[in-house]
Amino acid sequence: MTIKSVKKVTENISKKKNKTTEFSFVLKVSKCGIGVFATHNIKKGTYLRLFSYETEATMDSFVRNKKDVPKFFRKYCVDMGDELICPKDFGRMEIGWYLNHSKTPNAYHRNCNYYALCDIKSSEEITIDYNTLEEPEEAKEDYYK
Repeated sequence: MTIKSVKKVTENISKKKNKTTEFSFVLKVSKCGIGVFATHNIKKGTYLRLFSYETEATMDSFVRNKKDVPKFFRKYCVDMGDELICPKDFGRMEIGWYLNHSKTPNAYHRNCNYYALCDIKSSEEITIDYNTLEEPEEAKEDYYK
């Protein structure tokens, strides 16, 4: 598949009720390390398919007991006290786990589902405000307080 044909596929996706699919996002280097970038324009309010499930998820599918997760891997989780919201498989983390923090995000979450907070342009990084993840104050990193 050529770059031109990939671009055509992503343009067709964006025309179909502004839906997002597994072809809507890519990982690229960002100013914060690795980030998630849109491959086509996305309208405000659109459900962002950042995980492999096609329909909206429930938080229960990601919850683990904190003592069951090695300390090194906890930084990749959302700290909820005695429990963590984690990737299902740390060896195959889905693209949604690479969302970076911004004080002016373009996406938001509701019950582990992500939506466009505003119109997002093709090639724009998808960001969220980590302060909305409801972590206890002591678990928050200094850079997003």
